[in-house]
Amino acid sequence: MDAIETLRTVCFLAGLFTLLSWELALPHHSPGAPRLRRWFENLALAAVNGGVLALVCYACLAIAAQRSAPWRFGPFETLGLPLAVRLLGEILVLDLLAYGLHRAYHAVPALWRFHRVHHSDVELDVTSASRFHLGEVAVSGAAKLGTVALLGISPLGLIAFEIVMLLCAQFQHANVRIAPLAERALWWSFVPPAMHRIHHHPVRADTDSNYGTILTLWDRALGTLRRREGLEPRFGIEGEVSAPPRGVLRLLGYPFR
Repeated sequence: MDAIETLRTVCFLAGLFTLLSWELALPHHSPGAPRLRRWFENLALAAVNGGVLALVCYACLAIAAQRSAPWRFGPFETLGLPLAVRLLGEILVLDLLAYGLHRAYHAVPALWRFHRVHHSDVELDVTSASRFHLGEVAVSGAAKLGTVALLGISPLGLIAFEIVMLLCAQFQHANVRIAPLAERALWWSFVPPAMHRIHHHPVRADTDSNYGTILTLWDRALGTLRRREGLEPRFGIEGEVSAPPRGVLRLLGYPFR
């Protein structure tokens, strides 16, 4: 478990510093809000959530490792798939779960109260990928625990998904300029920053679109993909852009306002 947490931390820091360097060298747009205070708030939330994430990861791996337990009769455990096919299938299923949870956070008012902490960021960069409320992390963790148990997700598949999801989330939030050809290719595969910038635009029709975390596949297949060319880089919640919550304690209390 310690080795897995170390791996996750290394990947988090590698993605963070790589994309921060890219943002400083080749940004997509000039930041519309002071950086240092936002960076502190977002990374402080990441630190607060770290303990819960570690417990969820430990519980998921403990479930996945119990090969003799009743839930080991899930389809991934019983179909006898080749390792590469099984890993790909597990990542796809968990990515679909992330998509479904994301839609639920926007559709269910009680869940939106927690998710709006993420959308309250009035700028978008790699640190925004860490701006989540503890309540949302707990709900997502519980859903993941149930999915791992029900479907027989393997420890390796779970670890692979967590690492890929982490790096993809950092990339899609990053304020980076991408070559047009590469960006067009990404719209048909992995979620590009341009697609996720639409999701963080304050107009609610934009906010309620482009829910994908790793792949654009689910948005395309389920009718939630939205493209807007030349969209102004504005972010935040409709009606609250001029007065976003400030400070870690206020962000933690934001869902209960």
